[in-house]
Amino acid sequence: MPKSQIDKLEELIPVLVEESRRLREDNAQLQKEVQAFRSELERSRREEGKLQEKVLRLQELEEQQKRLKKDQSQIRSTVKNLLEGIEKIGIAP
Repeated sequence: MPKSQIDKLEELIPVLVEESRRLREDNAQLQKEVQAFRSELERSRREEGKLQEKVLRLQELEEQQKRLKKDQSQIRSTVKNLLEGIEKIGIAP
């Protein structure tokens, strides 16, 4: 004897309820994962900002080092010229 539509519906209700429960659980799990990814993204952005600051500071230090080397070279040249000038006038031994 064929099942009536009501009987078929009664059989489908528990299946639909179970599927609905499973979907809610999946949704809750996915929401947790999304939150974890957002947290990781925020942490990565903070780290990236810190790294960019360090790169900028390193560039500044490298530029400063170049200036200091140039200054050092100029000072050595000036001292050398002064010593040569002193030797020429006979002040130095």
